[in-house]
Amino acid sequence: MKLVVYGQSKRLGAWLGDGSVVDLNHAYAALLGSKGEPRACAKADAEVPSCLLAFIEEGDAGLKAAARAVACAKKAKVAANGEQLVYKDCDVKLHAPLPSAATRIAMAGANFYDHSADVSKMFGRPTSIEEIKKQVKEGTYNAWGFWKQARNVVDPDGCTPYPARTQRLDYEVEVGAVLGKRGKDIKEEEGEGYIYGFTIVNDLSIRDGGRMGGPDGFFFAKNFDGCAPMGPCIVTKDEIDDVYKLKLKQTVNGKVRQNGSMDSMIRKYPWWIAWISRDMCLYPGDIICSGTCSGTALDTSPVVDGKTKPDNFLNVGDVLEAEVPRIGKLRTTIVAK
Repeated sequence: MKLVVYGQSKRLGAWLGDGSVVDLNHAYAALLGSKGEPRACAKADAEVPSCLLAFIEEGDAGLKAAARAVACAKKAKVAANGEQLVYKDCDVKLHAPLPSAATRIAMAGANFYDHSADVSKMFGRPTSIEEIKKQVKEGTYNAWGFWKQARNVVDPDGCTPYPARTQRLDYEVEVGAVLGKRGKDIKEEEGEGYIYGFTIVNDLSIRDGGRMGGPDGFFFAKNFDGCAPMGPCIVTKDEIDDVYKLKLKQTVNGKVRQNGSMDSMIRKYPWWIAWISRDMCLYPGDIICSGTCSGTALDTSPVVDGKTKPDNFLNVGDVLEAEVPRIGKLRTTIVAK
């Protein structure tokens, strides 16, 4: 199921293949009411909440109830009480499928073979994909990452203000795994069971000074207003046979910049879930992002006199489209600050 957050009240919806959005909470209440269930609305609020995070916390039971709600809405687009159950996606605002303002967004660093190899060449220390694979096997390829703050998330078809202090604004298309269960000290072999679904995150970064993290380190380089476009939906895990076979694509003003595959991911989600959950509890709605493939402005820009050439970096007015089959397309416009 494709889950969206829509409308002024930011309610939970199911995004169908025909471009319609079903209000799952209202549709489930209508289903219960049609069967003569007492307190149908109250039961719907408990079993199929209108809040995305609360729905995720319901797990498989919520998804099964939601599937019944969708079937009901397809038959009757308006409830007996006049409540609208189905909308056209072009008639409603789709928000980022961010489970809550407390959601933690973990970003895996240098986690694709092709991107990591290209960056190493750009910095004058050529490392082949085969060498990286050898380092991973030997345990000498260090894992690292960073966090993005939830308040920096941008809606689909949203705008990111160009940061005042940069001349090197970069992009990275990523797939974020949304967690559905609480856990701590999770074993890698159990990690897959904690994944609820997947969404697209565009990791925008400040890259000035020829340094991967920008002049002030990763926190400031990776956290500024609008640095995390997200969406357009969360696709539940059961809808994707093998996430590591998905293709990744990013265009800037219609020109393809990134064209890769999740099969280049070095460490898979269960590894990151185990690594991050050491001594730290992970919660439903937390998101772990994959890292990105080659084709970023950073790994395609040579360093001259200590600075990356500016040609491939973003400018005001640029339109980005990050696309992943089965999930959708995430469009973002860079605007003046």
